[in-house]
Amino acid sequence: MMNPFTEVNWNPDRAARRKFGVSLMIGFPCIALVMLLVRHFAKGGWAHGPLWLAAIGFALGLVFWILPGISKPFYQVWYFIGCCLGFVMGNLVLSLFFYGVISIIGLLMRAGGRRSVSKGFDPAKTTYWDDAPKVADSKGYYQQF
Repeated sequence: MMNPFTEVNWNPDRAARRKFGVSLMIGFPCIALVMLLVRHFAKGGWAHGPLWLAAIGFALGLVFWILPGISKPFYQVWYFIGCCLGFVMGNLVLSLFFYGVISIIGLLMRAGGRRSVSKGFDPAKTTYWDDAPKVADSKGYYQQF
């Protein structure tokens, strides 16, 4: 996802806005349930904040489902924030993975003297092509794994 802003329908029709309302009615109570369970297992008690989150999200979703005409600005703001978060987090996670995992593995392999790709120019060679080993039994083609 290079540019998530191009993948969003910025002019949603009535059905898309109603679907947005349904997603709020389902999503916010699910998020609140996860928050309640995490709080319960972490601290041993129940909290009222996630219940308010579930109630407000469900109520907004119900209003947007019943009156999809008023939900367009909320839809656009919601997806704009989501695209911004997706763009930043996607690039951040990929960068951290590359520099934190792939680069470290490459540096450790170089420090250990192992090279996965043979580099260098050998003027004595006529070609750098490596022939594949010949298969003695052709039945191996049918049992590749």
